[in-house]
Amino acid sequence: MRSRTWNTGLSFAAVAIAAIGLSGCATAAKPEAMVAKMQPTDRPFPQFLSHAMCVRNVTGGEKTNPLWVSKVDNDGFRSALGTSLDSAGLVAPTNACAYPIDVNLLGLSQPGIGFDMTVTSHVNYKVYDPKAQPLVLETIDSPFTATVSDAFVGVERIRLANEGAIRLSIQMFFDKLRNAAAPKTASAN
Repeated sequence: MRSRTWNTGLSFAAVAIAAIGLSGCATAAKPEAMVAKMQPTDRPFPQFLSHAMCVRNVTGGEKTNPLWVSKVDNDGFRSALGTSLDSAGLVAPTNACAYPIDVNLLGLSQPGIGFDMTVTSHVNYKVYDPKAQPLVLETIDSPFTATVSDAFVGVERIRLANEGAIRLSIQMFFDKLRNAAAPKTASAN
């Protein structure tokens, strides 16, 4: 009887160790993986935004707890958005920002488990003109799915889905910027 209890306990321990090994530790989203890439087919941005924007505030992000699930933190989001703006030719020179951007990451809707994991980011973007009047006020919900073929381990799939959801959010924000009308003061110049 004692041998059966010992074998059952040993089997349980082996299964627990295998589960921990397969699950891995959660890692934060990588800023470079959240950068929106410009495509040759993308419409141009309005001229008044060219080299005139900066990221002023990013709030709402969360640090990743390695024992739980991947998240997107404020610094990572700021870096990804700043790099995206720079590659699009929108970043203003130091101390010359005419159109500041405030971002609030309202949350990430993440699945608990699954083979294909879809994360939806909920992000509020606010762009202000030189007179501190709102130019663009948008809340963007952007879903992205990472599959088992992208990453076998679940926590890695969640991280990839987080990164994809933020990257898509930035791309959708850029689409809103492409449709922005020049403020009355800018068109009078």
